[in-house]
Amino acid sequence: MASLLDIKARLSAVENIKKITRAMQLVAAAKFKRAEDRAKTTRPYSEELDEVLGILAALAEAAEDEMSGDATYELSFTEGEAPLIVEGQKLFEQPDDPEPKRPGVVLFTADRGLCGAFNTKLIRTAQQFVNEHPAMECQLIPIGRKGYTYYKTKEIPIIHHEEGLSDKLELDEIRRIAHTLIDLYVSDRVDALYFIYAQFKSAMVSDVKIEKFLKIPRTEGETKEQDDYILEPERKAVYETLLPLYATTKVFATLADSFASEYGARMTAMQLATKNAEEMHNDLVILRNRLRQAVITRELAEIVGGAEALT
Repeated sequence: MASLLDIKARLSAVENIKKITRAMQLVAAAKFKRAEDRAKTTRPYSEELDEVLGILAALAEAAEDEMSGDATYELSFTEGEAPLIVEGQKLFEQPDDPEPKRPGVVLFTADRGLCGAFNTKLIRTAQQFVNEHPAMECQLIPIGRKGYTYYKTKEIPIIHHEEGLSDKLELDEIRRIAHTLIDLYVSDRVDALYFIYAQFKSAMVSDVKIEKFLKIPRTEGETKEQDDYILEPERKAVYETLLPLYATTKVFATLADSFASEYGARMTAMQLATKNAEEMHNDLVILRNRLRQAVITRELAEIVGGAEALT
Protein backbone atom coordinates (compact mmCIF):
# COMPACT_ATOMS: atom_id res chain seq x y z
CA MET A 1 0.00 0.00 0.00
CA ALA A 2 1.21 3.50 -0.79
CA SER A 3 2.54 5.60 2.07
CA LEU A 4 1.19 8.96 3.15
CA LEU A 5 4.13 10.71 1.45
CA ASP A 6 3.36 8.93 -1.84
CA ILE A 7 -0.30 9.93 -1.66
CA LYS A 8 0.61 13.54 -0.87
CA ALA A 9 2.90 13.61 -3.93
CA ARG A 10 0.14 12.17 -6.11
CA LEU A 11 -2.36 14.69 -4.74
CA SER A 12 -0.02 17.52 -5.61
CA ALA A 13 0.51 16.16 -9.15
CA VAL A 14 -3.22 15.68 -9.75
CA GLU A 15 -3.96 19.18 -8.47
CA ASN A 16 -1.41 20.68 -10.87
CA ILE A 17 -2.81 18.69 -13.79
CA LYS A 18 -6.33 19.84 -12.91
CA LYS A 19 -5.20 23.48 -12.98
CA ILE A 20 -3.60 22.99 -16.41
CA THR A 21 -6.61 21.21 -17.94
CA ARG A 22 -8.97 23.79 -16.45
CA ALA A 23 -6.93 26.65 -17.94
CA MET A 24 -6.83 24.89 -21.34
CA GLN A 25 -10.59 24.38 -21.17
CA LEU A 26 -11.19 28.09 -20.56
CA VAL A 27 -8.83 29.12 -23.38
CA ALA A 28 -10.47 26.66 -25.79
CA ALA A 29 -13.94 27.89 -24.74
CA ALA A 30 -13.00 31.50 -25.52
CA LYS A 31 -11.56 30.55 -28.91
CA PHE A 32 -14.45 28.18 -29.62
CA LYS A 33 -17.06 30.93 -29.34
CA ARG A 34 -15.32 33.03 -32.00
CA ALA A 35 -14.69 30.03 -34.25
CA GLU A 36 -18.31 28.86 -33.89
CA ASP A 37 -19.69 32.25 -34.90
CA ARG A 38 -17.35 32.37 -37.89
CA ALA A 39 -18.28 28.87 -39.06
CA LYS A 40 -22.02 29.49 -38.73
CA THR A 41 -21.91 32.80 -40.61
CA THR A 42 -19.63 31.49 -43.36
CA ARG A 43 -21.57 28.36 -44.25
CA PRO A 44 -24.73 30.02 -45.72
CA TYR A 45 -22.55 32.27 -47.89
CA SER A 46 -20.53 29.29 -49.11
CA GLU A 47 -23.65 27.25 -49.88
CA GLU A 48 -25.23 30.13 -51.80
CA LEU A 49 -22.04 30.60 -53.80
CA ASP A 50 -22.04 26.86 -54.60
CA GLU A 51 -25.52 27.28 -56.03
CA VAL A 52 -24.48 30.25 -58.16
CA LEU A 53 -21.47 28.32 -59.50
CA GLY A 54 -23.75 25.36 -60.21
CA ILE A 55 -25.90 27.59 -62.40
CA LEU A 56 -22.79 28.85 -64.18
CA ALA A 57 -21.70 25.25 -64.73
CA ALA A 58 -25.08 24.55 -66.37
CA LEU A 59 -24.64 27.60 -68.60
CA ALA A 60 -21.10 26.57 -69.49
CA GLU A 61 -22.31 23.09 -70.35
CA ALA A 62 -24.90 24.63 -72.67
CA ALA A 63 -22.31 26.82 -74.34
CA GLU A 64 -20.22 24.42 -76.41
CA ASP A 65 -17.59 27.04 -77.10
CA GLU A 66 -17.09 27.60 -73.35
CA MET A 67 -16.59 23.91 -72.73
CA SER A 68 -14.18 23.38 -75.61
CA GLY A 69 -10.49 22.91 -75.08
CA ASP A 70 -9.84 26.42 -76.44
CA ALA A 71 -11.85 28.14 -73.68
CA THR A 72 -9.53 29.38 -70.95
CA TYR A 73 -9.94 31.58 -67.89
CA GLU A 74 -7.39 33.74 -66.11
CA LEU A 75 -7.79 33.36 -62.35
CA SER A 76 -6.12 36.04 -60.26
CA PHE A 77 -5.93 35.79 -56.45
CA THR A 78 -3.48 38.55 -55.52
CA GLU A 79 -2.65 41.81 -57.22
CA GLY A 80 0.76 41.84 -58.84
CA GLU A 81 0.94 38.07 -59.32
CA ALA A 82 0.60 36.37 -62.66
CA PRO A 83 -2.89 34.86 -63.07
CA LEU A 84 -3.43 31.13 -63.40
CA ILE A 85 -4.65 30.10 -66.85
CA VAL A 86 -7.19 27.29 -66.57
CA GLU A 87 -9.08 25.40 -69.24
CA GLY A 88 -12.84 25.55 -68.90
CA GLN A 89 -13.20 21.77 -69.03
CA LYS A 90 -11.00 21.47 -65.93
CA LEU A 91 -13.30 23.66 -63.85
CA PHE A 92 -16.77 22.28 -64.54
CA GLU A 93 -17.93 18.71 -64.08
CA GLN A 94 -18.85 16.86 -67.26
CA PRO A 95 -20.80 13.61 -67.71
CA ASP A 96 -17.92 11.88 -69.52
CA ASP A 97 -15.21 12.85 -67.03
CA PRO A 98 -12.81 9.89 -66.47
CA GLU A 99 -11.94 8.65 -63.01
CA PRO A 100 -8.97 10.57 -61.57
CA LYS A 101 -5.62 8.76 -61.60
CA ARG A 102 -3.54 11.12 -59.45
CA PRO A 103 -5.91 12.69 -56.89
CA GLY A 104 -4.63 15.14 -54.33
CA VAL A 105 -6.00 14.49 -50.85
CA VAL A 106 -6.16 17.76 -48.90
CA LEU A 107 -6.26 16.69 -45.25
CA PHE A 108 -7.24 19.38 -42.72
CA THR A 109 -5.98 18.56 -39.21
CA ALA A 110 -4.94 20.55 -36.16
CA ASP A 111 -1.44 21.76 -35.35
CA ARG A 112 -1.73 20.51 -31.76
CA GLY A 113 -3.18 17.57 -29.91
CA LEU A 114 -5.14 17.30 -26.65
CA CYS A 115 -8.42 17.48 -28.56
CA GLY A 116 -9.73 13.96 -28.15
CA ALA A 117 -10.16 11.87 -31.29
CA PHE A 118 -10.34 14.91 -33.59
CA ASN A 119 -7.07 14.30 -35.48
CA THR A 120 -7.35 10.51 -35.29
CA LYS A 121 -10.73 10.46 -37.06
CA LEU A 122 -9.46 12.67 -39.88
CA ILE A 123 -6.26 10.66 -40.42
CA ARG A 124 -8.23 7.39 -40.31
CA THR A 125 -10.65 8.70 -42.95
CA ALA A 126 -7.77 9.81 -45.20
CA GLN A 127 -6.12 6.41 -44.86
CA GLN A 128 -9.41 4.68 -45.61
CA PHE A 129 -9.84 6.82 -48.74
CA VAL A 130 -6.38 5.80 -49.96
CA ASN A 131 -6.99 2.11 -49.18
CA GLU A 132 -10.33 2.13 -51.01
CA HIS A 133 -8.73 3.49 -54.20
CA PRO A 134 -5.67 1.30 -54.79
CA ALA A 135 -5.70 2.02 -58.54
CA MET A 136 -5.17 5.74 -57.88
CA GLU A 137 -1.80 7.30 -57.16
CA CYS A 138 -3.01 9.35 -54.22
CA GLN A 139 -0.86 12.30 -53.18
CA LEU A 140 -1.25 14.05 -49.87
CA ILE A 141 -1.57 17.76 -49.13
CA PRO A 142 -1.79 18.04 -45.31
CA ILE A 143 -3.05 21.32 -43.86
CA GLY A 144 -2.01 21.13 -40.19
CA ARG A 145 1.01 19.76 -38.34
CA LYS A 146 -0.62 16.57 -37.01
CA GLY A 147 -1.51 15.22 -40.46
CA TYR A 148 1.94 16.09 -41.82
CA THR A 149 3.73 14.51 -38.83
CA TYR A 150 1.79 11.28 -39.28
CA TYR A 151 2.24 10.92 -43.03
CA LYS A 152 5.80 12.17 -43.48
CA THR A 153 7.11 8.71 -42.62
CA LYS A 154 4.51 6.85 -44.72
CA GLU A 155 4.72 5.75 -48.33
CA ILE A 156 2.10 8.24 -49.57
CA PRO A 157 3.94 11.16 -51.22
CA ILE A 158 3.41 14.63 -49.76
CA ILE A 159 3.52 17.27 -52.49
CA HIS A 160 2.74 20.29 -50.30
CA HIS A 161 1.87 21.03 -46.69
CA GLU A 162 0.81 23.97 -44.55
CA GLU A 163 1.02 24.50 -40.80
CA GLY A 164 0.87 27.33 -38.31
CA LEU A 165 -2.20 28.92 -39.91
CA SER A 166 -3.90 31.63 -37.87
CA ASP A 167 -7.31 30.80 -36.44
CA LYS A 168 -8.28 34.36 -37.35
CA LEU A 169 -8.31 33.14 -40.97
CA GLU A 170 -6.23 35.87 -42.53
CA LEU A 171 -7.45 36.46 -46.07
CA ASP A 172 -3.92 36.62 -47.50
CA GLU A 173 -3.21 33.13 -46.15
CA ILE A 174 -6.48 31.78 -47.52
CA ARG A 175 -5.81 33.21 -50.97
CA ARG A 176 -2.29 31.80 -50.98
CA ILE A 177 -3.56 28.31 -50.12
CA ALA A 178 -6.32 28.48 -52.76
CA HIS A 179 -3.79 29.70 -55.34
CA THR A 180 -1.40 26.84 -54.46
CA LEU A 181 -4.11 24.17 -54.71
CA ILE A 182 -5.36 25.40 -58.08
CA ASP A 183 -1.77 25.69 -59.33
CA LEU A 184 -1.15 22.03 -58.43
CA TYR A 185 -4.33 21.14 -60.33
CA VAL A 186 -3.61 23.31 -63.38
CA SER A 187 -0.01 22.08 -63.67
CA ASP A 188 -1.33 18.47 -63.76
CA ARG A 189 0.58 17.42 -60.66
CA VAL A 190 -2.84 16.19 -59.53
CA ASP A 191 -5.91 15.58 -61.68
CA ALA A 192 -8.45 15.98 -58.87
CA LEU A 193 -8.61 17.51 -55.39
CA TYR A 194 -10.52 16.08 -52.44
CA PHE A 195 -11.01 17.91 -49.13
CA ILE A 196 -11.11 15.78 -45.97
CA TYR A 197 -12.14 17.91 -43.01
CA ALA A 198 -14.32 18.05 -39.90
CA GLN A 199 -17.64 19.80 -40.54
CA PHE A 200 -18.77 21.59 -37.41
CA LYS A 201 -22.10 20.57 -35.86
CA SER A 202 -21.79 21.41 -32.17
CA ALA A 203 -19.16 21.58 -29.45
CA MET A 204 -19.32 17.81 -29.00
CA VAL A 205 -20.21 16.69 -32.53
CA SER A 206 -18.42 17.11 -35.86
CA ASP A 207 -18.76 15.03 -39.02
CA VAL A 208 -15.79 14.04 -41.16
CA LYS A 209 -16.56 15.06 -44.74
CA ILE A 210 -14.96 14.19 -48.09
CA GLU A 211 -15.72 16.82 -50.74
CA LYS A 212 -14.41 17.32 -54.23
CA PHE A 213 -12.78 20.69 -54.82
CA LEU A 214 -13.17 22.26 -58.26
CA LYS A 215 -14.89 20.27 -61.01
CA ILE A 216 -18.01 22.23 -60.11
CA PRO A 217 -21.19 20.14 -60.64
CA ARG A 218 -24.12 21.53 -62.59
CA THR A 219 -27.14 22.47 -60.47
CA GLU A 220 -29.84 19.90 -61.17
CA GLY A 221 -33.06 21.21 -62.60
CA GLU A 222 -31.54 24.38 -64.03
CA THR A 223 -32.38 25.13 -67.63
CA LYS A 224 -29.64 24.89 -70.20
CA GLU A 225 -31.01 27.78 -72.23
CA GLN A 226 -28.42 30.53 -72.13
CA ASP A 227 -31.01 33.20 -72.97
CA ASP A 228 -32.64 32.70 -69.54
CA TYR A 229 -29.66 34.45 -67.91
CA ILE A 230 -27.94 37.69 -68.82
CA LEU A 231 -24.31 37.83 -67.71
CA GLU A 232 -22.72 41.28 -67.51
CA PRO A 233 -20.24 42.50 -68.63
CA GLU A 234 -19.62 39.18 -70.41
CA ARG A 235 -19.59 35.48 -69.63
CA LYS A 236 -15.80 35.12 -69.38
CA ALA A 237 -15.41 38.16 -67.12
CA VAL A 238 -18.09 36.84 -64.75
CA TYR A 239 -16.39 33.46 -64.54
CA GLU A 240 -12.96 34.99 -63.98
CA THR A 241 -14.36 37.06 -61.11
CA LEU A 242 -16.44 34.37 -59.39
CA LEU A 243 -14.13 31.37 -59.72
CA PRO A 244 -11.29 32.80 -57.56
CA LEU A 245 -13.96 33.95 -55.08
CA TYR A 246 -15.41 30.43 -55.08
CA ALA A 247 -12.02 28.80 -54.44
CA THR A 248 -11.12 31.25 -51.68
CA THR A 249 -14.52 30.88 -50.03
CA LYS A 250 -14.35 27.07 -50.06
CA VAL A 251 -10.95 27.09 -48.37
CA PHE A 252 -12.13 29.75 -45.90
CA ALA A 253 -15.32 27.84 -45.01
CA THR A 254 -13.44 24.54 -44.67
CA LEU A 255 -10.86 26.08 -42.31
CA ALA A 256 -13.64 27.80 -40.33
CA ASP A 257 -15.38 24.44 -39.83
CA SER A 258 -12.07 22.79 -38.98
CA PHE A 259 -11.08 25.35 -36.33
CA ALA A 260 -14.54 25.34 -34.74
CA SER A 261 -14.51 21.53 -34.59
CA GLU A 262 -10.97 21.50 -33.18
CA TYR A 263 -11.72 23.98 -30.39
CA GLY A 264 -14.99 22.26 -29.58
CA ALA A 265 -13.19 18.92 -29.33
CA ARG A 266 -10.40 20.41 -27.20
CA MET A 267 -12.87 22.15 -24.88
CA THR A 268 -14.80 18.90 -24.41
CA ALA A 269 -11.64 16.83 -23.90
CA MET A 270 -10.22 19.26 -21.32
CA GLN A 271 -13.57 19.40 -19.53
CA LEU A 272 -13.56 15.60 -19.22
CA ALA A 273 -9.90 15.65 -18.15
CA THR A 274 -10.66 18.22 -15.44
CA LYS A 275 -13.60 16.12 -14.24
CA ASN A 276 -11.43 12.98 -14.11
CA ALA A 277 -8.74 14.88 -12.20
CA GLU A 278 -11.33 16.02 -9.65
CA GLU A 279 -12.59 12.46 -9.20
CA MET A 280 -9.06 11.13 -8.80
CA HIS A 281 -8.29 13.92 -6.31
CA ASN A 282 -11.35 13.01 -4.24
CA ASP A 283 -10.41 9.32 -4.26
CA LEU A 284 -6.87 10.15 -3.13
CA VAL A 285 -8.20 12.39 -0.33
CA ILE A 286 -10.37 9.52 0.92
CA LEU A 287 -7.41 7.12 0.75
CA ARG A 288 -5.19 9.62 2.59
CA ASN A 289 -7.76 10.06 5.35
CA ARG A 290 -8.09 6.31 5.77
CA LEU A 291 -4.34 5.93 6.07
CA ARG A 292 -4.22 8.76 8.61
CA GLN A 293 -7.00 7.12 10.58
CA ALA A 294 -5.18 3.80 10.48
CA VAL A 295 -1.94 5.42 11.69
CA ILE A 296 -3.72 7.25 14.52
CA THR A 297 -5.57 4.08 15.57
CA ARG A 298 -2.33 2.10 15.59
CA GLU A 299 -0.53 4.75 17.66
CA LEU A 300 -3.40 4.90 20.16
CA ALA A 301 -3.34 1.13 20.45
CA GLU A 302 0.40 1.23 21.11
CA ILE A 303 -0.05 3.93 23.78
CA VAL A 304 -2.83 2.00 25.50
CA GLY A 305 -0.85 -1.22 25.31
CA GLY A 306 2.22 0.47 26.78
CA ALA A 307 0.18 2.00 29.62
CA GLU A 308 -1.35 -1.36 30.48
CA ALA A 309 2.09 -2.96 30.54
CA LEU A 310 3.29 -0.39 33.07
CA THR A 311 0.37 -0.93 35.45
